[in-house]
Amino acid sequence: MYLCWITALCFSLSWTLVQGNHQLIGSSQPIVAAPGDDVLLPCRVAPEWDAVGRTVEWSRPDLRVPGRQRRVEYVYVYRFQKTERDMMMETYVQRTSLSEAALKRGDVSLTIRNVSLEDDGRFRCFIPSLRRDAEVRLVVDPNFVKMTTTEPVPDRNLITPAPQEETINTGGRVRLYICFPVSSFIICLSAVLVSIVRKRRTNQEVLRLAAPRLSRKSPDLQINT
Repeated sequence: MYLCWITALCFSLSWTLVQGNHQLIGSSQPIVAAPGDDVLLPCRVAPEWDAVGRTVEWSRPDLRVPGRQRRVEYVYVYRFQKTERDMMMETYVQRTSLSEAALKRGDVSLTIRNVSLEDDGRFRCFIPSLRRDAEVRLVVDPNFVKMTTTEPVPDRNLITPAPQEETINTGGRVRLYICFPVSSFIICLSAVLVSIVRKRRTNQEVLRLAAPRLSRKSPDLQINT
């Protein structure tokens, strides 16, 4: 009983620490592109975290479709290790993708191909299991001219560099510093409780085995007296 309670407590606290120490990082600067370009909206989990098999949702919080109220407009949904096209907006079904290889490192950056003026706006990335979200601003400018020539964004298995300027909740750093002493305290507490339970069981077993011998010796003691 005690061991089950200790295990449940440690698991709960450990999972809370894992959630608290991971942050979802986007870009503090808008991503600027011209109509027809392929873009990459940067977003990753820090520290590295295997996102394969986890739910990843990209949506447009500013978008309001006539006749639909309080409904999330999904740009891309990754769930059960596959793309949930039925949940996505039709205009993004054939133009968006994630990198399967990058997901293993927690890189959930979204690729959008052939952007148009309708894609201009905020994009929100959300990972339900971490309860973390991040936003990236996409600016589609017809007058935008690239300063350097770059290769088109590949469809899949793209390894992307981390953005130079990023946005992150500073509270995560505080949690990171607290994580190690709290984890050590939990481990020590568990060891102490387990030791107490084992010692109590040992004492009970010794008393149980000694009881018959004491009862047999009691008559002899009475005769001698």
